[in-house]
Amino acid sequence: MKQMTYSAIAAAFIALPALAGAQQPNPNQAPPPTPAPAPAPAPMPEQRADKADKKTDVAKGELVKVDADAKKITIKDATGVETEFAYTATTEFAGREGVAGLATKSGSKVTVHFTNDMGTKTATKIEVAGDKKSS
Repeated sequence: MKQMTYSAIAAAFIALPALAGAQQPNPNQAPPPTPAPAPAPAPMPEQRADKADKKTDVAKGELVKVDADAKKITIKDATGVETEFAYTATTEFAGREGVAGLATKSGSKVTVHFTNDMGTKTATKIEVAGDKKSS
């Protein structure tokens, strides 16, 4: 019986270091590969900072109102849908009166050239039908 006990103890001393070594990573083994980062999404055309690249759209309709305080105009198209446009100091007004003269032309037919930047429609040029200076 003593011989069997010694054999079991000897086997344990031999097996324990082997089992302990199995728990530690092998320094010669390469680490598992990490997934490559996903490529960045391409920028949306509306997000470009260069205004020269922005597409200009055109809307035609009847001038409904001019809000000089908010710097906005509202037009109604042929189907009756009203659309609001912001204007800025760089907006070109056909005619000499500018926005002050535009306020007196409610009901007139207008053409608005505008950019649509993330849902905000900004007029670049406003033409009133019948104005001599419109092009």
